[in-house]
Amino acid sequence: MKPWILALLAAAAGAQTVDLTKPPRTPPLADYKLPPVTLTRAANGLRVFVVEDRRFPIVTVRWGFQAGSKFDPGNLSGLAETTAALLKEGTTTRTSREIAEELASIGGDISASTTPDHVILSASALAEHLPKLMEILGDVVLNPSFPEEELELYKQNREQELLAARSQADTLADERFNQVIYGKHPYARILPAGDSIARITRKDVMAFYSRYFAPNNSVLIAVGSIPGKISLPSAYSDWKRKDVPPPPAAVIPAPERRLVLVDRPGSVQADVRVGRVAVKRSSPEYFPLLLANSMLGGGMNSRMFREIREKKGYAYDAHSEFVPRLEAGSLAAVTQVRNEVAQPALADLLAIMKDLGSTPAPVAELAIAKNFLSGTFVLSVETQQGLADRLTSVKLYGLPDDYLDKYVTHIQSVEPAQVRSVAAKYIDAKDSALVVIGDASKIAKDLEKLGKFAVEKPQ
Repeated sequence: MKPWILALLAAAAGAQTVDLTKPPRTPPLADYKLPPVTLTRAANGLRVFVVEDRRFPIVTVRWGFQAGSKFDPGNLSGLAETTAALLKEGTTTRTSREIAEELASIGGDISASTTPDHVILSASALAEHLPKLMEILGDVVLNPSFPEEELELYKQNREQELLAARSQADTLADERFNQVIYGKHPYARILPAGDSIARITRKDVMAFYSRYFAPNNSVLIAVGSIPGKISLPSAYSDWKRKDVPPPPAAVIPAPERRLVLVDRPGSVQADVRVGRVAVKRSSPEYFPLLLANSMLGGGMNSRMFREIREKKGYAYDAHSEFVPRLEAGSLAAVTQVRNEVAQPALADLLAIMKDLGSTPAPVAELAIAKNFLSGTFVLSVETQQGLADRLTSVKLYGLPDDYLDKYVTHIQSVEPAQVRSVAAKYIDAKDSALVVIGDASKIAKDLEKLGKFAVEKPQ
């Protein structure tokens, strides 16, 4: 026998036996250390944060504004997203095509997204072309022309997208759930009304832009191969600050038990949402609830996944969603189940939610959730895009400067009693809305075992 084979056999014989019945032990994760951040404050109120990252020859930029959909006038839902989408479709010096061609020449990209609280422009390019990227981005933000033909094209496309989205049961469920828990607050809207999009004019877009796009109402984040302070075109500092009006006054309603069944004839499954208004992003209860949500339905180790999907086979998808925002947040258990098991599946789901708030969280289960969330966070900030997104959230939500440095510590410091407390307060369905989208003729009678559902037609 060859000597190297004998050596391998000897090593195998002396190797320690591995117990395959137990998962490998995860060592404690160290705190994340945010690289040095350079802050420049312009006289007009613009704050610019720069993080040097020389690992890759690219730069990632985020420019966030307090100008999200909650700022839409009541009769013009979708105005914020329309304004954001049109920013790069033409300026006073460049057409939409010219913007696209110039970005392509530097390996760059600019896009815009809208949340209920914010409008965020995302940009990237090769590091050597950073000055050009910032010049184009500045033109897009400071000098948009909102061409009439681009607005009409956007409206036509968006109306078709909304029709397609609302043909899906999960969209209907999300919309109705948010309407039930948020009432008349702008957070109730997750999509604009189709007829509202049709009413938006160029004058409306220009007025919205004029009200909310100001240097003192924004924060600029740049991450990448940038030597120290970023050099901005003079136009940035010449941009005049202005007084920005607050969003329309609105009150977050108190949570209440409501059972709603939206009739969707012909559906072979029921889309279920169970939840309520929860904490805002800056709440001290954020981290305990983040862990409670992970244990409820945050992955393959969660209770919903194990019970609703694996053990009972009620559904393929069973998860929970915790969505914290600037003024409040929401937490919902989400699943889609076959009509014939809609009632027992919902009953089991309610029991899972109640149990999480009535019994202490097992130490081992909590440890798995802590390691999962800590590891996910550390992985997310390893990329430029992830770090830029996280840092933008910190600044837009007014979180402490050391928030990312202490993120893992905040996760690991949560005690079982805290998880039980927030679960009893925000997850136990006693004050929750139960929204079901399905064929009422097939499931209404069975659902009556859980209480009296108000049967509605799709809006």
